[in-house]
Amino acid sequence: MAPVTDGDTLLLHFTSTRPDGEVFEDTRPGEPVRVTLGAKQINPLFEEALIGREPGETVAVVLPPEKAYGKFRRKLVVTIKRKKLKLDREPVPGEFITVEVLGKPCRVTVLEVDEKSITVDGNHPLAGETITYAITVEAILPRPG
Repeated sequence: MAPVTDGDTLLLHFTSTRPDGEVFEDTRPGEPVRVTLGAKQINPLFEEALIGREPGETVAVVLPPEKAYGKFRRKLVVTIKRKKLKLDREPVPGEFITVEVLGKPCRVTVLEVDEKSITVDGNHPLAGETITYAITVEAILPRPG
């Protein structure tokens, strides 16, 4: 079979790991992910790494923070006075809540809670981390026509 080329539709399995080796995403328990190269469905660096691969082949792609979930930005960690929040229940550190920022809803992670304020983090939970992806080409699907 011919190797992967731009425009191919692929069935992929992938595993995503943090720098400490913790797996935070793995498609293997389920069906492979269907992706068409060139359709902006996956990170361009993944597409680049897949070109020339054959079914059954696995490629490792290591993304630094700025190419993965972004650098950790300290200014996105803020303390908000409780009276400015419309909370329907007591938030717990570690959970996600939605707060309004400049009139738009933003999903944030609760860091600390006290009687007067709540400290939240607007960074993605994986911001600042180098992420390794192991991507396996399960199949190259026939092109239509």
